[in-house]
Amino acid sequence: MDWNNLPYHDISGKSAEHGRTFGSNFASELTETKEPERKSLSITRLKKPFMPSSWKWMRTSGDAKVFNYQPRIGETSSLKLNLPSQFLPFLVDESGESFKGIIEMDDQSYLEMGRRVTVPMQDAESSATVTTTFPSLEFKLSQARGGQTFKMDWQAFAQQRKLAAGAWDEDWGYSKQGSPTLGLASMYDKELKLSWDTKFSWWWVLLAVVGLFGLLKFARS
Repeated sequence: MDWNNLPYHDISGKSAEHGRTFGSNFASELTETKEPERKSLSITRLKKPFMPSSWKWMRTSGDAKVFNYQPRIGETSSLKLNLPSQFLPFLVDESGESFKGIIEMDDQSYLEMGRRVTVPMQDAESSATVTTTFPSLEFKLSQARGGQTFKMDWQAFAQQRKLAAGAWDEDWGYSKQGSPTLGLASMYDKELKLSWDTKFSWWWVLLAVVGLFGLLKFARS
């Protein structure tokens, strides 16, 4: 399918999926609440992290619920996300390459999603600029998978799509009955399913126990 020759999110409700803009800049006209915070290397990294089976990616009311995940030391994780297909071409790395497949992480990786990102979008009829809100998604792959960082490029999405009254078939746009928005336009409330598979190297536990024993012995001497 040619992603670059399809219509915008039109009023007929038969909008198409678009590809990214190859020359887009992640930071251009894009606002996030703050930069992701990474966990420091400490004894807490030996604890099993929270791994929910679902997460409300977009919330149109209340505060944004941000999910942060980092595998514990010695752990590798595989994650399947049921990300809507119309957004997949905009999940890209710094080179503009779209992500495909399962998210594979090691203990140097991370995943964060759910921050609110605002971008200017054009209305198809009036050509007015409308501030539109979407949820963030960012993760770093394992070194075995190349170690790249991927994130949703909502600026590219906004350049390829237009808002239209009555076009509600792709989980975003103006509000409609039963589907409120955050502000004048946004993604509607959206929950993602998360399917995890993890493997833990138990020699890290043994190493931690030996290290703790050594510290206790040193303290008593």
